[in-house]
Amino acid sequence: MVAPPDPLSPAPGTGFTSGKRNTALQGHVAFFDTDNDGIIWPMDTYRGLRDIKFGILLSLFSVMVIHFGFSWVTQDSWIPDPLFRLKIKNMHRAKHGSTTGSYTAIGEFDQTRFNSMFDTYSSEPHTHLTFWEGVRMVRGNRDAFDMFGWFAACFEWLSTWLLLYDRDPKGLRKDDVKGVFTGYIFYRISGRKPNY
Repeated sequence: MVAPPDPLSPAPGTGFTSGKRNTALQGHVAFFDTDNDGIIWPMDTYRGLRDIKFGILLSLFSVMVIHFGFSWVTQDSWIPDPLFRLKIKNMHRAKHGSTTGSYTAIGEFDQTRFNSMFDTYSSEPHTHLTFWEGVRMVRGNRDAFDMFGWFAACFEWLSTWLLLYDRDPKGLRKDDVKGVFTGYIFYRISGRKPNY
């Protein structure tokens, strides 16, 4: 699977094959697609969250939020999937408002926007982000009347904090936060090898 040609088109292919260049957003979710078929079932997400050391209740809540919130927009038709599956080839369609802008419209990672986020909200030397700096970042990126985006941004920031907070007393390291965007940190925490 490679990047989609534009934000409305699906990415070519269904699953991940070695040698193909995937977008950062596809890499972010690929960890949860253990059978490499391009479809993430709610149980896949639950198992993946447990593998990265999330508790049972947080994992169950996260599965409900993620699959209820994003399943329909990743489908190929207007008919919602009754099983709430996510299709990786359409994951760029699940990019919501009120974000840092670190993903482009097709799911590529924008290093310039990511650096700008750290330069704007973290204190010098801009290598770590504390919890309260992250709260300021979420508040600073809110779009008007975007209730879903506000909720999603808060949910994502809290999940990222819970995943990474004990790795460095200064806050979340810039490379670790980038690892969440690209998905490689999930493999490092779980000890699994990348499946793409």
